[in-house]
Amino acid sequence: MISGALIAGVDGCRGGWVVVTELAGAIGAFITNSFGELLDTLPSNSLIAIDTPIGLPERSARLCDAAARKFLKAPRASSVFPAPIRPALGAQSYEAASGIRREIEGKGISKQAFAIYSKICEVDETLRLRSDCRIRVREVHPEVSFAYWNNGCAMALSKKSAAGAGERERLIDGLWPGVRTELRKMLPRDRVKRDDLNDAFAALWTARRIAAGRAVVLPNNPARDAFGLPMEIVA
Repeated sequence: MISGALIAGVDGCRGGWVVVTELAGAIGAFITNSFGELLDTLPSNSLIAIDTPIGLPERSARLCDAAARKFLKAPRASSVFPAPIRPALGAQSYEAASGIRREIEGKGISKQAFAIYSKICEVDETLRLRSDCRIRVREVHPEVSFAYWNNGCAMALSKKSAAGAGERERLIDGLWPGVRTELRKMLPRDRVKRDDLNDAFAALWTARRIAAGRAVVLPNNPARDAFGLPMEIVA
């Protein structure tokens, strides 16, 4: 990344992705319908922190997911869903995906985990086809980012509750006073939920740390999957 280039925090939202950007201290936001469109919209030297698994195992759990759960501890550890094994990624139904994993590993998947398979598949396919973009796209997990942001302490409350949202927004508003409120007014609420925007800000916070060379990588020496994509969570 070139010093002074745009950074972006990205989270999934209804029908696409919500993107919060920062360039020379100015914050902006927009919605994009696809990950490929997102890459084409942002400058080629931008740095993107996105809340979705990137490197995927052929079987078994990723070490980064285990490390994130260990760091967060209960009850926030449950927010780190197991990344799909690659053979199940393209399954067209929950039953098919669960069946594939059960055949390979002897256990199925949760419906919550399957709900994000389409977005994981979208990012995976794009990065495999556009290898030149890999260096500027990093995987984050908002709860891990919020915990590091909060002096190493995981959030006490669920992000879905009003009190839990407020807990996270105090961090956001402390760093970017008034910005989140303005963006919330601008973005369509039928597509971007309160926690979607908060999670995108958490990703942006980590993008700042990556750009400054201060980010933490879980685990310390992440493995790569069969396509060379790193199996890591950055905070």
